[in-house]
Amino acid sequence: MKSIPSLRIGLGVLAALTLHISGNLYGQVIYADDFSANPGPLSGRTTAPDFGNWTTTDDAFQVGSGQITINTNAPVDYHAATFALPTLTTNDILSLTITLRPSGPIFTGFGFSPNSGDYVQNTGYNWIYFASGNPTIQVLTGPSATGLIYSAELTNPALNFDPSLPTTFQYTYSASAKTLTITATNGTNSSLLLNNFDASATPLSAFSNFALQFQGQTLGTDENPAYVDSLRVEVVSTITITSTSYSANAFSMTWSGTGSLPVTIQRREALTSGQWTAIGQQVTTGQFTDPNTPPGQAFYRVVYP
Repeated sequence: MKSIPSLRIGLGVLAALTLHISGNLYGQVIYADDFSANPGPLSGRTTAPDFGNWTTTDDAFQVGSGQITINTNAPVDYHAATFALPTLTTNDILSLTITLRPSGPIFTGFGFSPNSGDYVQNTGYNWIYFASGNPTIQVLTGPSATGLIYSAELTNPALNFDPSLPTTFQYTYSASAKTLTITATNGTNSSLLLNNFDASATPLSAFSNFALQFQGQTLGTDENPAYVDSLRVEVVSTITITSTSYSANAFSMTWSGTGSLPVTIQRREALTSGQWTAIGQQVTTGQFTDPNTPPGQAFYRVVYP
C-alpha cells in the first residue's frame, strides 16, 4: 500500500466541521529493471502491467550480468529496442531514469518514439544522443538529428564527466505544462542539461514507446561495449479536485486524473497522530462521500495499492 500524505488539496470550514483534505492523490504505473534476473535475449522480455514487452530489430540485444548489452560479432550497423508505454493523458508526468554507457568508438541513443520497433534517431522525439568516441551528450527534439537544443562534450567544465563510467540520466516530461527537464550524473558530478524546456511542439503520441538504440558494435572489436545498467519508467497521473460539498454531516468530493485506478480514502481526526481508518470500499469512479463525518475536524488521504 502506498499513501500520499504530502499534498494539501484544500482546507475549509464547513458548518462546525473543519475538513483538511490531504494526500498525494495520484495514480502511478512503474516499470523498473536492473536486469539482474531472467538473463537471455532482450526481445520479448516482460516489463510491467500497462507497459508492452521489449521488442528488438535483431537478436543482438542480450540481458546478462545485470546489464543490457550486445552479444554479436555480426557487422550490423544499428540495433534498436523498444517497449510501449501506457497511453499518456494531459494530466500525466512521465519520468525516466536510465544508467548506461555508450560503446567506446560509437554512440547510444535513447528517448521516445510514436511507433514500436523504431530507431530513435529516425523517428524519436526529445531524444538523447550519447557518444563516447567523441565524448558528447546531445539532446534533440526531432527525428533525423533535428532540433538540437543541447550539446556538450563530456570534458566541458559544465559536465566534467568520465566517459569510462556509466552516466545516469533523469528525464521528466510534464504533459500538462508541456515541459521537459533532464539531469545527468556521472560519478560524483551532476549537471542540469535542460530545465523546464518548452516541449509544446511535441505531440503526446510521440511518447508512445521508449526507444533504445546502439550503434553497431561487435564483441570482437569493441573493447568497451555499450551497456545499460538499469532503467525505471514511471507515469504519474495527477488528480484535479473538481468539486467538494458538505451537507447534513456528509462530506463529498469528486476528482479527475485517476481513470479506473482503485484508491482507498482514509480518515483520522488529527493531522499528525492517531490511526488512519478506511472509509468504505475502494473507489474507482472519481467520487467519494463520507456520510458520517466526526465532530470538530477530519483529515483525509488517498491510498493506492
